[in-house]
Amino acid sequence: MKVFNICGIVIAQLLAQLTNAQGCSTIVTRRDIMSLSQQEWNQIVYVLRRMNDDGWFRYFSDIHNYEFGNIHGNDHFFPWHRRYLRDFEEVGQRYDRNFAIPFWDELRDSRNPAGSPVMSDLRIGGNGFGSCVNDGLQHGWTMSFPNPHCLNRLYDMGNQMRPWYSPEYIYSVMQRNNDMHGFRENIEFTLHGSVHLGIGGDMSTPYSSNDFAFFLHHANLDRLWDQWQSWGHGSTMDGRDRYGNPIGLGSAIPHYGDAIGSTMRLGTGRMCFRYAGGTNRRQSSAIKMVSQPLASSANDAEANLARLPSNVLQKWFPHVAHESSLLDAANSTRSSVSPVVSNGKRIVYPAPLTDAWVSMHRFDREKVAKIMQEAREFVDDLNSAKYLSPY
Repeated sequence: MKVFNICGIVIAQLLAQLTNAQGCSTIVTRRDIMSLSQQEWNQIVYVLRRMNDDGWFRYFSDIHNYEFGNIHGNDHFFPWHRRYLRDFEEVGQRYDRNFAIPFWDELRDSRNPAGSPVMSDLRIGGNGFGSCVNDGLQHGWTMSFPNPHCLNRLYDMGNQMRPWYSPEYIYSVMQRNNDMHGFRENIEFTLHGSVHLGIGGDMSTPYSSNDFAFFLHHANLDRLWDQWQSWGHGSTMDGRDRYGNPIGLGSAIPHYGDAIGSTMRLGTGRMCFRYAGGTNRRQSSAIKMVSQPLASSANDAEANLARLPSNVLQKWFPHVAHESSLLDAANSTRSSVSPVVSNGKRIVYPAPLTDAWVSMHRFDREKVAKIMQEAREFVDDLNSAKYLSPY
C-alpha cells in the first residue's frame, strides 16, 4: 500500500509540474475598481469581510511588517509584492473562486486624490482625520495587527491630499528606464510613496496592508510593471537585495522562497491572473495603457506629446520621439504647432516623500533627492513647452 501511495504522490507531483509549465487552468481578470458594478463590488466586500473575520488581514499585515526591510528600497520590491498579492488573492478564492483584486488607476485621480470616487462611501471610504474611517468598505471593522484598532486614515493635507504623479510622468518613467533597478527606483520613490503618504494612517506604517487601499494601490503598481514588461522587458531582473547582494531570476523571494523568475509572466505557474485592458501598447493609445480615462483624453495626450519640441520629447519620451521621427520621415513634415488641448491643464508638482518616510524605509537619500528633482524638472519642462494635460 505504501508503494502505491508513494507512486501516487510522485505522479501527482509530475502532473503539478506539467500543469505549472503549461500555465493556469483558470485565469482571473483584475479590473479597475470603478468599472465594477455595485453587485460585483458587493461580492468583493463579502469576501474581504469574511477574510478579516477569519484573521487573514492580520496574517498578511504581519507578513508585510516582518519583511518590511527585505522588500523596500531594493529590487525585491516588484516580484515580492506580486507574489504577496497573489497569495492574498488565492486566499480570497477560498471564499469565491472568481475573486480577483481590483486595481485603482490612481494616475487618473492624481490631481485631486481625495475627490476620487474610490474614496467614497460606495467603495473604500474616505478620511479618518487620524482616527477611525467612518464610511465605506472597512467602516466598523476591527483590525487586529499589531493590536486591535479601527482602521485609521489621515490625509496629508487635512481633508485633502497633495497631488500624486501624473499619467504623463509615469509614461515617461516607463520609457526612460530599460533596467529593472532603474524602473523600480523611479516608481518606488515617486508614485508608490506618494499614495501611501497621501492616505496616511495605517497606510503610512509597515502594516499598511491593514487598509484595502494597499491592495488596490499595489495591484496598480503591478499593472504598471506588467505594462513595462510588455515593452520588451519581460524577463528583465537585475539589481540587489537589502544587503547589496546581486539578485536575478533564480533568487528566492523573501518569506515565500519561490524563485523570482516564477513571478515574471502572468498567466503561468501561480500567477493565474491578468489585467483588464491588455498589456500590448500597440493595441491602443500607449498612454491609455498606463492610465485608463476616456479614450479621447488618451488620444489628446498622445497628440500633445508628439507635438512637444524635439529636445523635450527626446529627453522625457524617447519612445515617442523615435516613433515621431519615423512618422516625420514618412510624411516629410513636422508640426510646429504648440501642443494645446481644449480644457487641458498644466501639470502640477507631485507630493515629495517626507524625511520620516525615507528614514523608515532606509532609502538612499541622494537617490531619492535626485529622482524627486527630476520629477519637478519634468513638470517645469512640459509647462514651459505649453503642454496641457487632458487628465
